[in-house]
Amino acid sequence: MFRIGGIGPPVMLLGVLVLLHLCVMSIGEPFKNGDETRHVMTGVFVRDALADWHTSTADPREYAVKYYVQYPALGIIIWPPFFYGVEGLAMWGFGTSYLVARVVVYLFAILAGVYAYRLFRFTHGSTTALIASAAFGLAPLVFNYTDYVLLEIPALALVLGSIYHFEKYLKDTRSKDALLACLLAALAALTRFDAVILLPFVLFRLGFTRQFGALLRRPVIVGVLLALLLTVPYYLFTWRVYGAGIQHAATSGASAAATSWLDVRNFYLYPSFIPEQIGWTGTVAAAFGMICCLWRDRSGCGVYAALLTATYLTLVPLAEPDARHAIYWVPALVLFAARGIVIAFGAHVRAMVVVAILLITCLAIETIGPLRKNNWSTDYLTGTDEAASQVLAKWSGELPIMYDGQLNGAFIYAIRRRDPQRRTTVLRGDKILYSVYCDPTGGYEEYAKSDREVMELIHRYDPEYIIVEDPEVFIQTPAGSRLRHVLREHPADYKLDDVIPFRTTMDSFAASRLLVYRKLIRNPVRIPVSSLPVMAIQNTVTVK
Repeated sequence: MFRIGGIGPPVMLLGVLVLLHLCVMSIGEPFKNGDETRHVMTGVFVRDALADWHTSTADPREYAVKYYVQYPALGIIIWPPFFYGVEGLAMWGFGTSYLVARVVVYLFAILAGVYAYRLFRFTHGSTTALIASAAFGLAPLVFNYTDYVLLEIPALALVLGSIYHFEKYLKDTRSKDALLACLLAALAALTRFDAVILLPFVLFRLGFTRQFGALLRRPVIVGVLLALLLTVPYYLFTWRVYGAGIQHAATSGASAAATSWLDVRNFYLYPSFIPEQIGWTGTVAAAFGMICCLWRDRSGCGVYAALLTATYLTLVPLAEPDARHAIYWVPALVLFAARGIVIAFGAHVRAMVVVAILLITCLAIETIGPLRKNNWSTDYLTGTDEAASQVLAKWSGELPIMYDGQLNGAFIYAIRRRDPQRRTTVLRGDKILYSVYCDPTGGYEEYAKSDREVMELIHRYDPEYIIVEDPEVFIQTPAGSRLRHVLREHPADYKLDDVIPFRTTMDSFAASRLLVYRKLIRNPVRIPVSSLPVMAIQNTVTVK
């Protein structure tokens, strides 16, 4: 059997993948899925909490509430805290730029690649590991999500690390591996809630290998207790504060694309996402590899069958089907693809090399080829930073600034980054005039039901500038349309100061622009914002 040994080939592969990312890396602002803006801004919050150590530790809840009222674009509670801790530390040391946050994700991507290779090599040797690792790094879902500040890649890295050390412990029974498996599992659960797939995975593997007795060994007991100590307090707190939101998202969904709990469509939707995740070439190769593994390698592929099954069974009941949620089974799929090549062509080295190169080339074309329309760059967007810069250049230094639109988090981040003294307060239209939970299908409530009420609320809080996306992007709401109508139809109260276009590869944003209005009539008795509705937790946060 042909084998590739030594550290050289995997290091070269890692270098090639890093170089590819550098070649297509976009220069823009956080925007992806809307979530990215929260992930970046929450890292800034952690950085600021570290800088304000004495204040933030004296009363953490009050500090977080005050910060949120000033910069209402945080992901705390909505998502677990581990990634934000790492990101915040990086920003504390290297600044609050978007690039710093992206570098953190790139480092997690490298960790994911290292653990994927080590797991593949541990179960199937260096040759299969190299082919599978190349397919893993070039899988469209993995490659594309590495370029954004989202939680999928960090969570995947930690899940892979936990699985690798778990498998090592089952074979070698070394205490270090048991402790690392449990620690990484806890950190994965503190990065994304869906890392809970590790629980059914472990049960499947212990059942398949008939090693349930491993749960009674001292290193495992210590590791499990450590994991529980790290995760249970946070999960209990989150369930108390955000339990209703989690239940709503899981059973009913929070977007127009949501299904429902145990919806029959979910059973075929997740398999239908596979070509989007690993490309059509990878999908065909993975299907062929599964057949080969059933024929020649059932026991060796048990870990990947367990990962595939655990991911499917965990996610299928949920009401938010999305290709990115099932990122955890991508390592299993690419392993099957690589294993099929080795099983079918391993006796003929040249044929195996040719087929492996063909697979990797086709994957690269499927992943990187579409970037030609973006001048060989991943999707990007700019505009909110320019708006923040122009507004702050003319800002009086006292009054709040208001923003309404999908990119409120990107604008809030740009304001905070350009105002390191943190003097500015940003108002959100979807907190002052109305509330929406992801989109109106998830929940919608209005606080201003007429043009007059809109003007009264704006005058009450008296923002110096009001910036709106026009037309509204993705989500159109009656209150949002009413706000734009008021600004447009009352030039004596609101002067259009500037129009800033979006420069982007995204058609939805390219059709919109930022309108910057200056409020002309001041309110001498304006009321500072002291509380904000948070529909996700079905509550209002209030500064004491």
